[in-house]
Amino acid sequence: MRAAASSRQVEGVMQAAEIFHDIPERTGTVMLVWLDPAIRRVTAWLQSAAIPVSFLIRNLALASGVLGVWRLGVDLGWTQDFFISSGVGSHWQVWLALAVALNAAANFVLRAARHSDAQPQ
Repeated sequence: MRAAASSRQVEGVMQAAEIFHDIPERTGTVMLVWLDPAIRRVTAWLQSAAIPVSFLIRNLALASGVLGVWRLGVDLGWTQDFFISSGVGSHWQVWLALAVALNAAANFVLRAARHSDAQPQ
């Protein structure tokens, strides 16, 4: 009698496991279908914003480069005072590295936008 009860319990547990096993697949599919329009809208907005964001990042890179050259000029004695006299911002290497990094980020944003435009939806 006890063996029959435990085999029924095992069958019940197995059936519950099969039911719960399928839930993530169904839930994931439902969530994907439900979120798909929102994902497409955000993607379209990001693609349209890529060029202005890249333009802004390139201007920041240019300003950082100018500040780096200015600070280098101070170190070489070509110009007068730099407005940041101490700290991390008082080194020309930091400004030029920031300019290179921002320029690379702008290139990445444009390349990513062009790559996503080329893919069929």
